[in-house]
Order: sequence, then C-alpha cells, then structure tokens
Amino acid sequence: MKLDISALSYSLANWCVTRRLPLFIGSLLTTILLASGLLIIQFDGTFNALLTESDPYLEDLVRMDEEFPIPTEAAFIFVAPEGGSVFNKATLTALDDLRQAYLEIPRASYLSTIIDWLSPETQRRLFVKPIAEYSDSELAEVAEQAAGDQLLTANLLAGDGSITFANLSLNARSASSAERMEIAAAIQQVRDQIRERHPDARLYAGSDLILEQSSQDSMIADLTSLLPIVIIICVLVICYCFRSISLGACILIHQVVTVICNIGTVNYLGYSFNNISVIAPLVVIIIAVANSVHIISIYKQALQRGDDKLDAMRHSLSHNLQPVSLAAVTTAIGFSSLNMTSSPAIQEFGQIVAIGILYAYVLTFTMLPTMMVWLTFSWDRNPNQKLFLQSHLSKLVAFTQRQDKPIFWACTLLAVLTVSLLPLNETDFNRLDFIANEEDIRQYYDVVGERMNRGPALTYAIDTGIENGAMRLEFLRRVERFGEWLDSQQQIESHASVVEVLKTIHQFLNDRDPDFFLLPETDTNVENYLEAFAMVNSMEFPIGDFINEDFSAITLLINATRISNQELIDLDLRITEEFDNFFESAELIHGSGLLVFSRMDELVTTELLQGYSVSLLLITITLVFGLGSFYFGVLSVIPNLLPATMVFGFWALFVGQLDPFVMMLFSISIGLVVDDTVHILSHYLESRRGGASQEQAISHSIRIAGPALTITTMVLALGTTILIFANTLYFQQSAKLLVPIVVVALVLDLVYLPTILKRFDRKVAVSP
Repeated sequence: MKLDISALSYSLANWCVTRRLPLFIGSLLTTILLASGLLIIQFDGTFNALLTESDPYLEDLVRMDEEFPIPTEAAFIFVAPEGGSVFNKATLTALDDLRQAYLEIPRASYLSTIIDWLSPETQRRLFVKPIAEYSDSELAEVAEQAAGDQLLTANLLAGDGSITFANLSLNARSASSAERMEIAAAIQQVRDQIRERHPDARLYAGSDLILEQSSQDSMIADLTSLLPIVIIICVLVICYCFRSISLGACILIHQVVTVICNIGTVNYLGYSFNNISVIAPLVVIIIAVANSVHIISIYKQALQRGDDKLDAMRHSLSHNLQPVSLAAVTTAIGFSSLNMTSSPAIQEFGQIVAIGILYAYVLTFTMLPTMMVWLTFSWDRNPNQKLFLQSHLSKLVAFTQRQDKPIFWACTLLAVLTVSLLPLNETDFNRLDFIANEEDIRQYYDVVGERMNRGPALTYAIDTGIENGAMRLEFLRRVERFGEWLDSQQQIESHASVVEVLKTIHQFLNDRDPDFFLLPETDTNVENYLEAFAMVNSMEFPIGDFINEDFSAITLLINATRISNQELIDLDLRITEEFDNFFESAELIHGSGLLVFSRMDELVTTELLQGYSVSLLLITITLVFGLGSFYFGVLSVIPNLLPATMVFGFWALFVGQLDPFVMMLFSISIGLVVDDTVHILSHYLESRRGGASQEQAISHSIRIAGPALTITTMVLALGTTILIFANTLYFQQSAKLLVPIVVVALVLDLVYLPTILKRFDRKVAVSP
C-alpha cells in the first residue's frame, strides 16, 4: 500500500511540474472569468438570514402577517435631562420640528407624537395650541394630565415623563433592499439634523431598517478592511519565517486568487453575504496559507540540500500530496457539517468556506508550483541559512522524550478536568450582539430598557376559528382573566388587547367613572362599542391592530421586562402552557420574530452538536482510509477533539455563556485543527513503515512537519486575532475562542501526541 501511494504521489507531482505552464494559464483564465462575479456581490443584513427554517413558530409568523399585517415602523425617542421631564420647551420644540421634517423620509406615512395626541377616551387633544405659546406652568399642567392617561403612558410616554416616543409608520412592506437602506439612511439623517438644530434636546432613532443598514455597513467594513489586513499579516509571516520576499509574493498571489475565485463563485451561485458568512473569506485565506506553507517548507528544505528547482518541487508535491489532500478533505468535512443546522446563515458560512477550501487546494497544485519555480532566486537556495525553528524543535523533541511521563499525565489530567467543566456552559445570547457596535443604536435600546423597564415585546394572536367569535362576551372574559394572570408575572411589564379598548370605551360612556373600567354586559354592547371604535378609528390605535376583519381573532401584545434570552423562552413556554387552562377551543398564534430568534439558540446548539459528532466520525473514517490504518485513524480522535474541549472547559469556568454562533466555533474547530494531526501522523507512519523506531519516527515527523505547522498556527492565530477589531461582538468572541484553540492544538500535537504514540503505537498498526 505504501509503494502504491508513494508511486501515485510522485506520478501526480511530476505531472503537476511538467504541465505547470498549462495549469497556471488555466488557473489564471478561470480566475479572470470568476473575477467578474465580484461585481454582483450581495449582502443580506436582515435577521431572517439568521433564523432557523425548521421552527414551527415560523408558520405562526406567516399566519400572523396575513391576519394582522404590520406596517414597517421606526421610532424616535426624546429623553429628558436627568431627573426631569420631556415637557420642557427644548425637548418639545425639537419634537415639533420632527413633525415637520419626517416627511423628508421616503415612504413616510404618519408620525404619532404626544403633540398630536387625541385621547380615545375623551376625544380631547393633549396640546391645543402651538408649543411656543405654552408657559412653564402650563407645560407642568399638561405633563400632569398626560401622566393620568393610561393609553398615552402605555404607548408614547414613560409614566414619569422621562422619555417620549415619536412613532413613524412607513409604507415599506414592499420596498426593495436598496430602498430599505435608503429609508434607514434618511431616518438617521433627519435625526442628525434635529440634533444639530436643537443641541439641548437628546434624541435617538431605532428601527429594524437601521439595524439592517448597520449590519450591512458592518459586513462591508469587515470584508473590505479586515480582509487586506489578514492577507498582509499572512504574507509578512511567510516572508519572515522563510526569509524570502519572493515566497511571500507567491503566498500573496495564491491568497488573492483564492479569494477572487471563492467570492466570484458564491456570487454566481446566488449567495448573499450575511452577518455570519461575511467572515468566510477570512477563514478561507487562513486555510489557503496552511496548504501553501507545507509546500514551501519541504520545497525550501530540498533546495538547501542541493536539489534544483524542478526536482525540489517534485519532492515537495509528492511528500505533501497525501497529507495536504487529507487535510483539505477533513477540513471541508468539518465546515460542511454546518449544513446540518437549520440556520441559513450558518449553512451558507459552511458552504462558502467549503467552496473556498476546494479552490485553495486546487490552486496549491496548479498555480502555486509555477509561481514558486519562477520566483525562486539564488538566496532561497542558501545551504547555510537555518530553517525556521528547526533547532528549537529538536530541543522540544529531546525535552518531550526526557519528560515523557510528567507531560502525559499532566495533559491527561488537564483534559479530564476541562471536559468535566463543559456542562457549566449555558446557552444564551443577546439579540443586539449580532448588530454592529454602533453606539447610537445601542443607546436607543439601552435608554428604552432603563427608562421604561421595557425589554422585548411579544406579539400573539388568539384565534377562535369562528367568524365573530372574538366579539362574544364569554371569550372576552376569558381573555380578561388570562390578562390578569399575565399581569401577575414578574417578567411582564404590561399587556394590551381589545379587552382594554372595550373597557376604556365603557368607562368613557359612563362619565369616565373608574368603577366602570369593565367589559360591557352583553354581546350586543360589544358589537356596538367596536363599531363606534371603528368610526373614530385613529392612526395611533387602528382597529386592525386589535381584531381581524371577520372578528375571529384578536391580538395580544406583551411587553416583557429586561430579561435574558433564555428567560424569554421560559416565559413564552409558561404563557403557552397557561393558555390552555383559560381557553378550551381557541388557538394561540406566536407572532414574534424575536421569539423565533430566541428559540433558535437551543435548536441550533443541538444541531451543531449533532453536526460535530457526524463531522468527527466522517473525519475519523477519512483518516482511517487516508492513513491506511484503522488504529491510527481512531487514535487521531484524541488530538482532534481535545483542543476545543479544553478551551471550552476554561470558557465555562471564566465566562460560561455560549450563543449558537459561538457554538458554531466548537463545531468547526475540528476542521481547523485536524491539519496538524494529519501531517504529524502522515510523516510518523511514513517513518515507522520504513523501519524507524518510535523515537526516530517522532523526531522525523516533527522535524519535517513542525516548521510548517508552527507557521500555519501563527497565521491562524494572528489572522483570527484581527477579528477582535470586527464590528460585532460575535466576531470578537470568535477571536477569543479560536486563537487559543489553534494554539492549544499545536502544543498538543508537538508535546502531548508524541507521548500518546509512545504508549499506544503498536507495530501491527503501522506495518504495511
């Protein structure tokens, strides 16, 4: 088997060298063709790209949108000075200015503010004359009147008057992505203009449109700013380690061509870069370097021992064909396992990286050899030049042989300890972690949460399944009792439904007596009240927001307090379970995209763990066949598995919180670290099958593969560290996890793996 593989490797290597010019020209033409795909690059900054496609609540979202179509909205918030009220001239003048300026926003429909407030109870306006004509004492009276209006304080005003909303309705349901970005930019432009004209007023703007725009801007910034930095770092590392500018130039060209082919292909295939997949080209670059470094390392060694350029290239390609091919296949398997998740964003990330791995691998054998032969100069063949880290690696081999037992037991105990810590990790996340670190956007949500004690909003519909069924008094009384139960929950700040509307009308018709804040007595009264409400249908409270056209279903809006993602899921579960205790035949429809987003955490985590298990199994099977040894294929599980479990064990100890996209890092980590194991075991088995002792084989494998593995780890670590400067917390956390994983993987392969081989190597396992 050894002779067959060796002969095949040399034959393919010789074919690549002898036909290097046609292969190079073919690669160049392919690159030029795919480069045109860069012109049609697309970005998808919506949260829909992140949502799982298998959640049953998705069907509820569609039903909810059909029954209660919600217009696109944006909100401006005006914040009072500390300890003060928004009922002051500076804030109200700025708010009045916004009432004139909002029409500059494309597709703006209606702006609801306290200045335009018309009480549904009294049919009286809060402000009856221009703001400039009010005295401070009159504004204080208006503030007191506003504080007593329950509908106003539940929608546009904080109870203490410290914050007020200006809610903007937009006719943008059918707007294209470009139009949505234009609207978002216009909203922020109006916000900035108001700030400039009224420096004493404090205001912020928030909208899903702004979140999308921020997300898209962040993706473009990360792709255009971080990508060149990663490429430059990789090239500088290569130039330093191999003491060769020309070989660094080869790496640079190889990286650029790989990225062009990767991005061009995915654009032609119709992919849109989303919050997660935007980082895929950076990962592809790092993986491409790993392939190149192994070719360069052995090529350089062959040159320094006196081989000419073509023979040195044949030698390098033939020795690297098997391990590089195995590394490419196993790495692709690791990333392809992400297809087992139901999140489109994660799936596309894995698919884009897998496509990039294919190009990196092919170009390593079709384009890179030609460039290296062309750009190899006399100083690259200096026999007196020391190879990178060779002397240090020799000392490391001697150290591991002397300290074999302490190293083995220390690493084994550390592995057991960190594995035992894994259950301490809890899956939870903040939705805002997936938007840019845009201070203005975060301030909007932070201020609303602090001043209104308001966290996420949950929207439900209660469907009776019967025409006019939602108008029956018996049903409404059940809704009322269910609402009382909701109000008793500590994690619910408030709730609203058509019941509160009917109670308000009933109170108004009875001289606004608080004792009459009750449901009407008969079904006929309910019907009359709703008809009256429809006749005075206001923009702030359109009847369509509360009940559908055939009166068979109503909406239920719940404002939660500031709770975590997991607490939100638990709250929804309690609401769903309790609903059955109040309603025998009605159906609860879950209409919150935020809830689906939150539920994704648990589902994706499970899917990623399943994908990781499948990936580990497939990689192990691949190594069994690739290494020609069932025994060593199974043994490779240890160094492949431990880097991630060790790092995530310490993560549990010091952080303890995992979001689904950080869990994705655990799933793909094996695809990144398997490269080290493949090369060490390939060269180790090559020596053992040639008759070398364990010590000799270990020394040979580390001497041959060690320099390249160290360089690739440096590239991985430095390239991934750049993610700390990305625009989202997710990528910053990625750097904090992936860097230690790849470093630990190298340490384990150079220090721990030799002690494992000494104990578990069996001659029968390595015989031809």
